[in-house]
Amino acid sequence: MFIIFWLLVAFIICFFLCAFVIGIIKGIEMTPDEWRDFVEDYRREKKQKKESKRLYRSIESQAYEKYPGPHNYSKREAYIKKHT
Repeated sequence: MFIIFWLLVAFIICFFLCAFVIGIIKGIEMTPDEWRDFVEDYRREKKQKKESKRLYRSIESQAYEKYPGPHNYSKREAYIKKHT
């Protein structure tokens, strides 16, 4: 049982170590144009996530204004699902 545990731990460590090394190698092999595209995509995704969170919070606050109180939870959830 103890050996199985250590083998499992070793496989997990090996997996993450290999993924880390492969990421470094791919990063080194990228050209400046690929890096620029990668960074632009990352920034665009980050901006979209931020905008999505802002939109969700806006819809959520509208739902709280329309259906206040703790007893209207299901109505608020339905309103949020309808508008997302």
